[in-house]
Amino acid sequence: MARYGFIHSKEDIKFLVLFAMDLLPFPVSFSTIVDLTTWCDEGFGYFELSEAFYEMVPTGHIAEQPSAGETLYSITDKGREATRVFEKQLPFPVREAAHRSALRVVRQIRRDAAIHTTVTERAKNDLTVRMEMEQVFAIEMDVVSRAQATMLERTFRQSAEAVYQTLLTAMTADYKAEKEEEDI
Repeated sequence: MARYGFIHSKEDIKFLVLFAMDLLPFPVSFSTIVDLTTWCDEGFGYFELSEAFYEMVPTGHIAEQPSAGETLYSITDKGREATRVFEKQLPFPVREAAHRSALRVVRQIRRDAAIHTTVTERAKNDLTVRMEMEQVFAIEMDVVSRAQATMLERTFRQSAEAVYQTLLTAMTADYKAEKEEEDI
């Protein structure tokens, strides 16, 4: 299968990874690196990326940071220095795509970090689901089963902004004027 794109060699992939990681304000997982870089160019695949990425950990260009969940990675000073030296070797369209991809990834990570859900069991078949979007709104709903609680949590995590807009529309509607129109 022919691959189209600017990035083909392992060195080019390494430059792209370092360039993209330098745009991020915090450590990220390898799966985020895959998401971040594969949007930038179609000239390489997952296995080439994985091989190039993991070669940069022992060389000190990328630092591993164990965490509670996935291992997180950040660019080191050595990696930043390499980025400055070799940045112009990356074609301009790839650098631009990396900037757009980094913004998208950072937005998504921050959004996901701001959304919280908890389930409190008050009694058998009596649960309260608290759904919160930090510094925007929170709502608590009573449900009668774990399945309902899980569904509410999943839906809220996927569509918190739409839930907010729906609630805001409902809460700001002029129900009194609508009632008067119905009575006429």
